[in-house]
Amino acid sequence: MAEFVVLWERVQEVQFSDDPDKIIWKWTANGVYSSKSAYAIQFVGSYCTFNTSALWKAKAEGKHRFFAWLQVQAKIQTADNLLLKGIACDPEVWFLVREWTGGLITMPLPGVQVEEWWNLSLQAATAENRSKVAAILIYTGWNLWNERTEEFSRGLHNQLYEF
Repeated sequence: MAEFVVLWERVQEVQFSDDPDKIIWKWTANGVYSSKSAYAIQFVGSYCTFNTSALWKAKAEGKHRFFAWLQVQAKIQTADNLLLKGIACDPEVWFLVREWTGGLITMPLPGVQVEEWWNLSLQAATAENRSKVAAILIYTGWNLWNERTEEFSRGLHNQLYEF
């Protein structure tokens, strides 16, 4: 009964406006519902949409390949939390990796999901370089993730320092 009274008091504090409600469907660009978008969103995340063969054939340790498989699907919880808090990877890192590999690695573009960037990076590579590119992406992602989560856990995420 006490919980009901507390709920009632909170509901009484809610201020409603006279403006009409506006319903926006977040699964389309224009905000309008369509059955096509409803069917499409029904299956998002239920199956893997990227070609995993390059990932599993990469010359990297199993734990790193497994990490990359989760990362490409946006299933790395800590990385997601860091992004939600506005702590993103400095693009300078990927510029240096691209320079170090002689342009073998493509830079991640703003707003591009990891899965799409993974696919674009591997499509740009020749057949003989795909496993090398995949390994570089995997190890770079692994090391960045480890460094960022470690510095976040130590409370250093707001401090500038050199690696």
